[in-house]
Amino acid sequence: MPLLDVSDVLSDPLFADSAVLIRTAVSVDPATGRTVETPTETPISVVVTSDKGQNLRRTPDAAISDGSIIVHSTFRLAEGGNGVDADILRWNGNEWTVVTTDDYSRYGAGFTVATCRLLPLR
Repeated sequence: MPLLDVSDVLSDPLFADSAVLIRTAVSVDPATGRTVETPTETPISVVVTSDKGQNLRRTPDAAISDGSIIVHSTFRLAEGGNGVDADILRWNGNEWTVVTTDDYSRYGAGFTVATCRLLPLR
């Protein structure tokens, strides 16, 4: 087991940034059979590093902004399943959806890494 514990760095205000986690519980209303979504917003501390960043892609039909970031946190992020939709992270004026998560708790209690993609304009 590694001797490095990064959980202190992940919560250090000199290194960490604030974000809002939007977790949406998804259920089916038995009376109507319709999907019911219940979003909950939670402020969390994260360390964000670049993956592909934010990029502009021009096509003949439109200009599309896409990209991705890597989020390090002691808060367990979810890419969906078990009655919840993929988490959305509001950070730096944009909303990013969690597409993959990895458990790195060997390097500190609850340390997880998530790859997040920029949500398209609606």
